[in-house]
Amino acid sequence: MWVKRILLIVPILVLLFFLQSYFWIPTYEEQTKGNPERLTEYITASSADAIILNPILSSDSASAQIESLVFEGLLDRDENLNLRGRLAKSWDLYEEAFFWIKASDKDYIIKKLKKLKEIEEVSFVEKKRGRLKVKIRISKIDPEIFDKLKKVTQKRILPPFEHNPIIVFHLRPGVLFHDGHPFSAKDVKFTYEAIMDPRNLSPRISDFEPIKKIEIIDPLTVKVIYKRLYSPALSSWQIGILPEHLLNREALRKEAMSKGMDPEKFSIRDSSFNRNPVGCGPFRFKKWVSDQYIILERFEDYWEGPPNYKKYIFRVIPDPLTQEMEFYAGTIDHYDVQPHQVERLKKDPRFQAFSGLSFGYTYIGYNLRRKPFDDVRVRKALGMAIDVEKIIKYVLYGQAERITGPFLKQTDYYDHSVKPLPYDPEASLRLLKEAGWKRGKDGMLRKNGRPFRFTLITNSGNDIRKAILAIAQQSWKKIGIDVKTEILEWSVLIQRINRHDFDAVVLGWSMGIEPDLYQIFHSSQRGPYQLNFVGYRNKKADELIIKIRQEYDYKKRVRYCHELHRIIAEDQPYTFLFARKWTAVLDRRIVIKEVDKNGNIHYRKIRPTKTGNYMFYFTKWIKLPEFPNFSI
Repeated sequence: MWVKRILLIVPILVLLFFLQSYFWIPTYEEQTKGNPERLTEYITASSADAIILNPILSSDSASAQIESLVFEGLLDRDENLNLRGRLAKSWDLYEEAFFWIKASDKDYIIKKLKKLKEIEEVSFVEKKRGRLKVKIRISKIDPEIFDKLKKVTQKRILPPFEHNPIIVFHLRPGVLFHDGHPFSAKDVKFTYEAIMDPRNLSPRISDFEPIKKIEIIDPLTVKVIYKRLYSPALSSWQIGILPEHLLNREALRKEAMSKGMDPEKFSIRDSSFNRNPVGCGPFRFKKWVSDQYIILERFEDYWEGPPNYKKYIFRVIPDPLTQEMEFYAGTIDHYDVQPHQVERLKKDPRFQAFSGLSFGYTYIGYNLRRKPFDDVRVRKALGMAIDVEKIIKYVLYGQAERITGPFLKQTDYYDHSVKPLPYDPEASLRLLKEAGWKRGKDGMLRKNGRPFRFTLITNSGNDIRKAILAIAQQSWKKIGIDVKTEILEWSVLIQRINRHDFDAVVLGWSMGIEPDLYQIFHSSQRGPYQLNFVGYRNKKADELIIKIRQEYDYKKRVRYCHELHRIIAEDQPYTFLFARKWTAVLDRRIVIKEVDKNGNIHYRKIRPTKTGNYMFYFTKWIKLPEFPNFSI
């Protein structure tokens, strides 16, 4: 009897605890009463802490969220997803190409080259054994230039051929780092060199490896020369630029000596900079207390003008229920709505809601270095044993869409003709039997007397991933697989992933617009700290990934992406699950504040971009003491 009473009392005590916690949280009105500074603080919450605040080293979304405010790239994308200048005010894009000819054909070749209007300059840069090396400058990057040259010269041009796409960035004058040091071309070149330095173990190497060299023309002009065609070249320069004066070899040597460490082995990855970053973005770093909060302050000398908010506070709140209660109380200003709350909170007049399909997806990744995950039949069988549609319906309340491959579903690069793996446990068992796994009298699968047993892991603070963990475990148990589960702190999970110390993991990717899968799926990216941590390797996929990187024709890129989508869907290095529909809510009092040339203040509604990015104008946000008189 006493057991029953305890079971009845426990839920009541838990409810009272949360209610008590709720009423202990000061309301927004209580916070602002006598404290107008609260109006100038933006407080957000995250289920996980940042790992490392350095844009060339980090690979997690929490770190990226902070870095996007502390650091600035040469470029970013505007409301319509077109690239726009940031630290670079403008840029020139052209190509230098090289080929050989017979010395005796020189006059003939010059005459023929004049027929191609896109050729701006012709010069001869080397002579060798009766041959001349020709350099041409082309007004635009043309992947087919050598086919055109062969045609117009009657195939008299000779290999080797070399494409050298070139970007000349004209940097914005007067930009300062947060310590007051001026930004210049030296910082751009240094950021590239820091990425390519193998001691730093940067996961961004593949984005910048196609660069042949970087030349500083003057303090505000930098020339980036590529060694081959590379269509995502411009997009890669959205990365935050590092301050050379704080991280160069001399600065690192001094830091190593002060810490009693070997200067020869000391790298940027070892530097305290990663916990005390200095960039030239709209907010400057103030304080970081691990697993509690990160505080940023507005940068008064930001080149575009200081943000309206004086402070940006990033709080680590792993429990979604606590996040929800604090949002209602006004102690945080933003809340990522849980799927079951979407319809209710969208209609709440106190809030403004934004929603869309995520630029990313959730998956179960398998360590292909380990048996039995090296067998595609096993990977397919594992996927077929999970009812993904039920996860979407009952865990996500319909707030997600099924996916079959690695490209953004909103783009043309995604191949909608690829069908998802069917939910079919019987077919799953047939595949496993084909792979040598047989069920014993106890219902468990074994191969050569060894039971089918592994561990599935994910990170704490994400209830949806926890639910997937439980559903996958039960689904696989039904077909005779013994699966243990582990929920790890984010930093511990990342360490395990970087060491390749896992069997299978529930994770997600946030994706960019460019369909570049090199870092995630190319076989050269399987090392420690690299992003192909599942160890996927497919020669045809590698070829297509490179083709996509080198193709400038949109229709061809789409065709190559569809082919790559089909290959990866067939190999199933991941069980592709879904792309979430996201909904975020803000207090209605948060608006965009603008000041015109005459000093008049205007408020307007927050409007998302075409991709659903409602934070595009974040530096102009402010919170009003009262609800605005316009309807949001």
